[in-house]
Amino acid sequence: MSEEDDRITEIMLGMVRERAAQVYSEKVISHGIHPGNFGLIDKPDGYAKHVNDCGETLEIFLEIGNGRIERARFHTDGCLFTIAAASAAAGMAEGKKISDCLRINQSSIMEYLEGLPKDHAHCAFHAALTLHRALRDYAIRTRGIPKKVKDRGNK
Repeated sequence: MSEEDDRITEIMLGMVRERAAQVYSEKVISHGIHPGNFGLIDKPDGYAKHVNDCGETLEIFLEIGNGRIERARFHTDGCLFTIAAASAAAGMAEGKKISDCLRINQSSIMEYLEGLPKDHAHCAFHAALTLHRALRDYAIRTRGIPKKVKDRGNK
């Protein structure tokens, strides 16, 4: 792309951001376009992967130490609102005690983001559910409980 193409692209993105700011909160736009905590953790202490009814996959990776979330990362193929909700959930969890992270739910994520469109409220639910499943995965791992109990009747 030429410098002129880059300039035109930047102008167009600015126009889209300006229009979006009239409809969505700045936090939704910011987390959706420049998500914090996007990425992977190689050997997470807690991990969950969930596919919602829209077919979007969300993965959450947790690094936990001394009963606190030291790092939370996410990866998704979802829409801007799923990205924003996952970014918010991961950011809200970092530095918190595990027990406090259980309070992160659809409502708290939506409140943090200053709202989501009604037809995308499920994105906040998806993020909270996946976070809670990653916390559950950590609890199972640290208690030594097997993830799947084998059917002892089948050999």
